[in-house]
Amino acid sequence: MAEAECGLLRGDAVSPRRLRETRAYRFLLLLFVALQLADIVSTNAALAVPGVWEANPLMALSQAELGVAWWWPKAGAVLLCCIAASRLRRSWPLVLVVAYYAIIVSVNLVQL
Repeated sequence: MAEAECGLLRGDAVSPRRLRETRAYRFLLLLFVALQLADIVSTNAALAVPGVWEANPLMALSQAELGVAWWWPKAGAVLLCCIAASRLRRSWPLVLVVAYYAIIVSVNLVQL
């Protein structure tokens, strides 16, 4: 196992370059992007159900102002998060965000 991956498992601070080179980091980043896409699709599907509304006030404002293009600001924010994630020295913030969005997508799917 590579030194960066061992440090990742121990929770040590690893240089951002070495962290980006690990398979675990790339998998987390890919999972983050996939969950964002799943959130957009499941939100659209859930909002089609009567009585369901957007709980995030920023996304609700985006939906009210932009209509069907409401997800463009979210895509921009996701891009910024991916860029910021490349500067991380530890993996736990990305793990936390992935876990949070897994819950969000699950809640959306339950509402269908």
